[in-house]
Amino acid sequence: MIEESFNQYIRDYILKSGEELEWSQPNNDNSLHEVKIIKRSERTYRVLGLLILSTITFNTVERINDPKLDALKFTPRKKVNLDDDDRETFRWLEEGWILKEVRFEKDEKTVRSSLYRMGFRLYQNEQLKIQQKMDQMRHEFLQIKNEIQTILSTESAFFHLKELGLQNIMKIMNQLDQSELSSSAFFSPKWHLGKRLKYLQFVHAFCQLCLQKKEFDWKEIGAAYFQKIGGSKEFDSYKEEFIDQLEEWANVPAVELGLTSLGQITPIFFAGQLNGRYAAYDWGPVHALTNLSIANEKYQTKATTLWLVENRAILTRMAAAAHFLKETYSLIICVDGHLRSAHKNAITKILDNSGIDQVLIWCDYDPDGLQISKEIYSTVYKYNKLTLKLILPDQQVISYWPQYEENLMRFLENNKMEQEQMMGGVEQWKGWVLD
Repeated sequence: MIEESFNQYIRDYILKSGEELEWSQPNNDNSLHEVKIIKRSERTYRVLGLLILSTITFNTVERINDPKLDALKFTPRKKVNLDDDDRETFRWLEEGWILKEVRFEKDEKTVRSSLYRMGFRLYQNEQLKIQQKMDQMRHEFLQIKNEIQTILSTESAFFHLKELGLQNIMKIMNQLDQSELSSSAFFSPKWHLGKRLKYLQFVHAFCQLCLQKKEFDWKEIGAAYFQKIGGSKEFDSYKEEFIDQLEEWANVPAVELGLTSLGQITPIFFAGQLNGRYAAYDWGPVHALTNLSIANEKYQTKATTLWLVENRAILTRMAAAAHFLKETYSLIICVDGHLRSAHKNAITKILDNSGIDQVLIWCDYDPDGLQISKEIYSTVYKYNKLTLKLILPDQQVISYWPQYEENLMRFLENNKMEQEQMMGGVEQWKGWVLD
């Protein structure tokens, strides 16, 4: 009797649409079984090929330890050409690790192809390894989460920004749940589960050093956490991504948390009137703030319209238009691609401290531009008194995000366009402001 799960595996990964298996009575003297692949209708019956496979039931908990078979890197849909006369091939076939798929020409006799596929036993084995890895990851996640919560709950005296940053990290850790780890919005949507777990190790290591030292070097993070040769390099591949994500969680620059040796300063390019305690900028050319100045300043503007644009070319073109900024009371910030913590902090601080009443979001019309506009919208939509405007490819203005997303998805089916291709001019921009 063939298990239903065995049949389901064959249907899911081996058979094509409309195909089915025709089982014959197994030969008790032979562990290998030939099964016809057929396609039938009311009028036709065709034999499309054969599957040669083992019907012996094995202990699925048993783990395979065969380097040669591992080296073939079988997946459920991968087809491999093996030597039929090789004893190793026959043993794998007989023990159920692989199966043989033979496909016929239209005459139902001539062999068109004869290839080997992942057997049900190997599939179960791989599924077991995946489940064990998931269980291990869940266990490690809970362990890391508990340890981060423990070290951050200790009473310590910190410089204000460090204390605030660690408290923000603690709030996120309290909300993280293992069942939602792979889909949580607290991580980049592009990160796979293993990378998210690696990042949590980084957060754990970072927070430990924050409590132990006032200042520390990047290399100290991995070295202190793993305490082995090469430990200092464990996070190197993800340096910029992990620092950006940490700053997003902490809502303060990493340097304010004690990380001093990266020499990493993020510029925020803008044009318009802006002033703080240490600096003041008038209507005019393009200027730049830094992530450090944003963290330590309380910037505000007289502008009532905030433009958030993806590309520097738009920023420089608008800044070059004489009197446009002052006449429309506009402040323009270039987010330079995907929204990083420095730009998010700049936007939220300016909105918190100023009397801005509308925000215009203008990004490229491609998949990345759609994602960037969504990141910007998610940052500003919580300000209920703001009028939000998104610029469509046809130069129309829309305020409702789902409608903008729907319009852009329809546009992207056959088109892509950069902002610069529809840059327009002063009269067009004033129209959007007044619309």
